[in-house]
Amino acid sequence: MKKERFTVGARGSALSLAQTAGALDFLRARFPGTDYRVVTVETPGDRDLTTPIEKSAPDFFTRDLDEAVRDGRIDFAIHSAKDLPPEIADDLDWFWLPERADPRDCWVVRKGRAAARPSWIGVSSERRAAYAKKAYPKAKLLPIRGSIDSRIQQLRDGRYDAVLMALAGITRLYGGTPSGVELIPIPLEELTPPEAQGYLAVVFRAGDARLMTMRAHFVKAVRFVSAGVGDAGLCTVRGRRDLEEADVVLADELLGKGLVRGNLSTGKMPVVPVGKRCGAHTMKQAEITRLICDEARKGRRVVRLKGGDAGLFGRLAEETDALTALQIPFVVRPGVSALVAATTGTGLLLTRRGESRGFTAYTPRSTGTETPQVAFMATRMASEEARRLVREGWPRTTPCAFVFDAAGPREEVRTATLGTVRKILPAKEEERPGLFIVGRVAAHGGWPRLGPLAGRRVLVTCSDAVQERAATVVEDLGGRPIRWPLIELRATRAFGEEVADYDAIVLTSPSAVRIFFANCTCDVRRLGAFYTCGAGTDAELRRHGISSDVVPAKDFSAAGLVAEIKKLDLRGKRVLRLRSAKAGPDVARALRRAGAKVDDVVLYANEAYAPEGVLPPFDDVFFASASAVESFLARYGAGALRGKGVFVMGGPTRRALPKSFSAKARIFDIMAATLGARGSDPIGGTPRKLGRTY
Repeated sequence: MKKERFTVGARGSALSLAQTAGALDFLRARFPGTDYRVVTVETPGDRDLTTPIEKSAPDFFTRDLDEAVRDGRIDFAIHSAKDLPPEIADDLDWFWLPERADPRDCWVVRKGRAAARPSWIGVSSERRAAYAKKAYPKAKLLPIRGSIDSRIQQLRDGRYDAVLMALAGITRLYGGTPSGVELIPIPLEELTPPEAQGYLAVVFRAGDARLMTMRAHFVKAVRFVSAGVGDAGLCTVRGRRDLEEADVVLADELLGKGLVRGNLSTGKMPVVPVGKRCGAHTMKQAEITRLICDEARKGRRVVRLKGGDAGLFGRLAEETDALTALQIPFVVRPGVSALVAATTGTGLLLTRRGESRGFTAYTPRSTGTETPQVAFMATRMASEEARRLVREGWPRTTPCAFVFDAAGPREEVRTATLGTVRKILPAKEEERPGLFIVGRVAAHGGWPRLGPLAGRRVLVTCSDAVQERAATVVEDLGGRPIRWPLIELRATRAFGEEVADYDAIVLTSPSAVRIFFANCTCDVRRLGAFYTCGAGTDAELRRHGISSDVVPAKDFSAAGLVAEIKKLDLRGKRVLRLRSAKAGPDVARALRRAGAKVDDVVLYANEAYAPEGVLPPFDDVFFASASAVESFLARYGAGALRGKGVFVMGGPTRRALPKSFSAKARIFDIMAATLGARGSDPIGGTPRKLGRTY
């Protein structure tokens, strides 16, 4: 992002100023060169300290800041996300910042009184009041308002025995536990917080290109998944993976809900029914569109699940147009439509050699006047076909398009008019397979390029262990992943109950974690501590219900882990170091120097893999390991990297590049970004320490 100076609005409370300062530090680090000036604005919630929150207006804490944004006094405002009204006015836009503070509520009591049963409890919402009444039926509940420091002072002064508050605000303001009190966090399963608790939100004028560009780094691409028809098995493999990775699914009535609930393990992923049958709407189209945009603004990975094929009579354009206006990237997955299922699936073939050369598909419900023409296998005869259509009355200015290698690594869309077909189709390409599409639809030229990667073709060279996750994050950033694996990993060992005898297991890559658990039959509850080398490895570990016991704070590499090991006393400990065949002895040596008895075991081998065909065109390349770099250089040479963007996962991968490229390579923490780990920074910058997820 180019150098920009912003005026930022915040409420005048100590908490608002503290969390605004933290948010701006985050933005400065993410967008070097940007500068921010903070001004304070008083809101109704600051002036009125008597009205209960439940009875206040929806914009109680935002109204005056909203007006300051509208009239240009400030460029954007920073709020606690839970203070935003349920619906933001159309002339304002917004998004959540990605780093969430601890979302739990907590009891705040005077120091030394944690074990005492409170008689007077301060509460500020019906939700907290209901919980407090259940926990202490005999206690008297009293309303409490004011800033956080004011509430805590009232507790210190003895006006209350305990106060229920959000942990996020306290830790942001004080950086820990305030003096004179104790904090007792409440488990999420006991008191569920609002979904926005712990997040910060940015509100700005609708259409501000600077803030939309900023937001594009924090949102994830919306996936429009075609569920197929009739049989849940007709949803594509890629579509099913999208569902598995989703944070929220907005499902059509036709097959969608059954596919999600009956055929996938979705855990706590919310499924929102938004479909219709025969005109009976669960939700109006405008409401569906707003919900898609709002969930994306929160940084969630949204799947819009549509029956059949999303692009056929599914009102897809209305939803994608709204995302385009907000500059939020999206991906559309094609699927099996009723057209295909009802013809190919039943034997009512629409094309037979010598009998029919094509067909017309339409709906009598549509108000459109044009039926586009699609010619298969038409590249060589495209010029002749264009002349035929002109003779039949189609204007020479009618848009048309060629689509080559649809959904393949060399996919390309070229647009022209019926009168200029020859200019974009040289004779040498007439044998290239492709579809010829004629009609106003061709004027759109394909989906818009949105997001930080804005349609750039990213060569994803990693093994199957992280191939799909890498592709997911490339899509989240608006890029187009070109799957081109250059290595494969082969497990060399299997493990049983004997691994439970070790005090610690050391794994230094996401692939090592995946391969270990795929080849281990021991109950995970019996395993000892885990030492890992970074956020990505820890994120993969968390997929198995485990978190790292030792992880570097900054240097996410084997060297960083060695630095952490040097701080440990491992005398008498048995440690299992699992590594690739190419990994060096430094980690095992550091463990032994710390006093551990170490078994240094090769877990898997890295083997070069050779994709068929020539290297496809690409703009950027992603390497997840030094082995992938070595394989690329051996097959294509360093010259193939000239003029390309280079992304790497970790320092060792960067160091495997030639010096002229390593200095410019950017950290691209695929694993942490895909799995939602704290501190992930998926495109550029230095990852921060992985925080605990509650």
